[in-house]
Amino acid sequence: MRTSADNLIEHLRGSGLAVDAVVGNGPGPSVEDAWRAMAGFEVEPSASFPLDADRAGVHGLWLDHARRAGVVGDDGTFLITAVVTGSREVGWVRVRLTGAADVSRLVDDQGRIEFIARSASGDRVCGITAEEYGHWVVSLALQDGSGPDAGQPGVV
Repeated sequence: MRTSADNLIEHLRGSGLAVDAVVGNGPGPSVEDAWRAMAGFEVEPSASFPLDADRAGVHGLWLDHARRAGVVGDDGTFLITAVVTGSREVGWVRVRLTGAADVSRLVDDQGRIEFIARSASGDRVCGITAEEYGHWVVSLALQDGSGPDAGQPGVV
């Protein structure tokens, strides 16, 4: 029987990412904390593009923002989650970029790109989320996940 972890791993591999390990929700901000921070009222996108836009340049756009935000390690590794049933409980998955990687393939059941990448240290995230009229690339600095402000965006 397939598990939520199996579904998430298959989804990530389908985008061309190499999966290293399921890390879970600790230490650092959990997947739920990161989604809450990304959906914050005062969050502004680093970049945006229409929901129905050509997705040819999405991977490069996200990767540029993710590298500037310090989310992707020098070796191409980072933690990630995507919208798949049960992914919040699975937590973070450590992945590596490959030559075939294309995050524009991380679409939900409505065809929208939805994922969050997190730095290994847990203090930075950069993801793509679908809003009413467009996709947003969002980069945030996060608290460490251990205090009362866990998952709240900080100053980038």
